[in-house]
Amino acid sequence: MTLAQLKMKVIIHLGLLSESNLRIGEKSRSGGPLGELLQWSDLIACVFLLGHNLYISTEKASLIRHVDQFPVNSPCPSRRRQVDLVITDIIGLRSFKARKDFLLRNRCRIRLVDSFGTQTEFNYRSYFNAHKAALSAKGRQAFDNLILLDSLTNPWGGHGLQLLQHWTFFPHSPDNGFLGFAIHASNVKPLFERNSLGRPVSLVYGKEKYMWNGSEAVVELLKNLTEVHATVSDLNDTDHPMFSGVVNHGFLSAAEVAALLKSVNIFVGLGFPFEGPAPLEALASGAVFINPRFEPSKSRRNTPFLRDKPTLREFTSQSPYLERIGPPHVYTVDFNDISALESVIRKAVEEKPVPFIPEEFSPHGMLIRVNMLLYRDLCSSVSVWPPPNKLVPVISSPDESCEKSCESTGLVCEPSFFPLVNMAAVMSSVAGCSPAEVGNSTEPYAPFNCSHQASSLMFSCATRPPPGSGVVRLCPCRDYMPEQISFCKTCVS
Repeated sequence: MTLAQLKMKVIIHLGLLSESNLRIGEKSRSGGPLGELLQWSDLIACVFLLGHNLYISTEKASLIRHVDQFPVNSPCPSRRRQVDLVITDIIGLRSFKARKDFLLRNRCRIRLVDSFGTQTEFNYRSYFNAHKAALSAKGRQAFDNLILLDSLTNPWGGHGLQLLQHWTFFPHSPDNGFLGFAIHASNVKPLFERNSLGRPVSLVYGKEKYMWNGSEAVVELLKNLTEVHATVSDLNDTDHPMFSGVVNHGFLSAAEVAALLKSVNIFVGLGFPFEGPAPLEALASGAVFINPRFEPSKSRRNTPFLRDKPTLREFTSQSPYLERIGPPHVYTVDFNDISALESVIRKAVEEKPVPFIPEEFSPHGMLIRVNMLLYRDLCSSVSVWPPPNKLVPVISSPDESCEKSCESTGLVCEPSFFPLVNMAAVMSSVAGCSPAEVGNSTEPYAPFNCSHQASSLMFSCATRPPPGSGVVRLCPCRDYMPEQISFCKTCVS
């Protein structure tokens, strides 16, 4: 795949900015969430740099004006009068209600920026409604002094698109497309020279007070071992004594944060927010990230923040992606084990890692990935990319997802290859099934044993068969480039 290809017409609608009650733009200037805006700005920059025609909107009225430039019922249809891609988010998808004909005609051209991703079980309303009790937190249960009610709704799912049309923040599910964001190596000067204050310096990851709740023991340990810094935007002099002795810088600009990260030894998570960009920014500045491990894992079944997310994904830590990187850049530890945490902090402050940015989160890495995502044809029933000859069929262990099965063999599950393994001939050669034995199933873990997947809408890498079922899945895997999981090893020219 090369960068010099056909110029596309791309509509980009930032739904998160179109709803005034969300106040995303306003909050971003006073300590609110920045991750989504970072991703959108990087995406827009990539599409522009790749030379495409952009139609950008942040309000419904301007969106409709853009849409009306591409009439659905033109008497003389031509490519010149067609849109190539519509990139929005789940909120933005609702803005198209006034132009349903346009939406239906361009259904396969829609791409949803979907931070946490969507799994098959939540993508189709009929399946979710039939299985919602099994997919939700059961009963009323206490969690962190909150009452977690049954999560029997699916407000962010049910769109019925191909899962690859959903673009995620991190590469956490091979079923979805991985969009990501770019981490830039900053050229700002450090606020102060690292190791110049006579003792190690820590910066706590938590820019609003509520993110520190329940972390008194961790903060006290940090005070004993380091000089503790913070960037809490809503702190005042009468707040909790936990903040006594903490150097709080308040709300900082991106350049000021970069200068501070270049000065500290360690950047310490407190468990929330999940999967933000800041830990990667810390690594890019030469700081070590202390990543809280979750015991047990957090998911929609036990965590209020995740209960409406259309995924069963289990968070093993605050940033599961960074677990893969490991020392000297990242230490993942259970914060409930204070002794283990102290040991990790003592090791981490002695590290002197060079600044590090994974290739897939570098500007170059994101640019080539966005180029692939833009040109990946999801309107055809036959996948031509990745090349079909990259298929590696793998038989899973009992009750295991294809995601884990491929991973355990050093590969990645490739959802576009499911039709290639969902064939009697493959089941015969790989799983030893005779044609007479092959049955049909619409469970999201099919094909399995000698059962063929009867619905192409239900293919899933991430789905695990029921525990104890003994189900053995037939999985479509492929290799991938180091630090660029979206590409097979010979798929980029």
